[in-house]
Amino acid sequence: MPAWFYSLPIYFALVCTFVFCNLISLIGHFFSQRFLFKVDNNDVVNKVVWQTILFFTTIFITFWIATNWSNLGQLELTSIREATTIEQLYNDVDSLESDQRKSIEQNLFDYLNSVIEDEYPNLSTGKLNQKTTAMYRTLVLSIYEYTPAKNMAEEMRYHRILEQLSQLSNYREDRLNYLEGNLRGPLLVFFLVMIIIGCFWTGFVKTKSMAFTLFIIMSQNLIISSSCWLILEMDKPFQGELRADSSAFVTVHQELRYFTKVHLQNN
Repeated sequence: MPAWFYSLPIYFALVCTFVFCNLISLIGHFFSQRFLFKVDNNDVVNKVVWQTILFFTTIFITFWIATNWSNLGQLELTSIREATTIEQLYNDVDSLESDQRKSIEQNLFDYLNSVIEDEYPNLSTGKLNQKTTAMYRTLVLSIYEYTPAKNMAEEMRYHRILEQLSQLSNYREDRLNYLEGNLRGPLLVFFLVMIIIGCFWTGFVKTKSMAFTLFIIMSQNLIISSSCWLILEMDKPFQGELRADSSAFVTVHQELRYFTKVHLQNN
């Protein structure tokens, strides 16, 4: 969905989605009253309606909610692993013998600060932050350019740092891959078409009371529209009301600042 959808207040977005679903259902109701019930009886039409809504639409919505909920969990786990890798990387860099490690530590701190202060605010608008990307490249180059001392312990530590840097790159790439979401292009069109079909068939409901008919239609659309909103909100986990935050990185940042403060006091 466009970025403006995720900037809407939650209640306004829900109301807009609900109104959209009801408009589609009213079109379906008008079509059924004008054409369909003239060529078939009410029982057959209602049977088709409930088979479509209760079976297909329910399974379709349940699948997307489960998929996006799983993605939210995976994103949170990936963020924690990335933040933990940064902490492990700092600890190993701090154990290097050369004074060159101070430059690497500073680059690591600058990158972590930028993730919290620059990258996540940009991700909430659906955009990558070039400043954070540049700082990450600076960090990588400073590690690659480091020359370890000619002893086994130092070389083993440096090798472990390179492995952690590779893990950090993988976690960062995995985290940012969630930015665009799954529902885009043809898949988004397919999702919207399926929702429209479900709402359209909902309008085919007919009872002896017009008020009761509208009540059923609106009740069904309340379920469909709220589920649709939830799916779209979770599809882009860095945006909207349910967006992921930088808490894992903030925690690591606080721990590293405390560790640095204690380390300086002991020295």
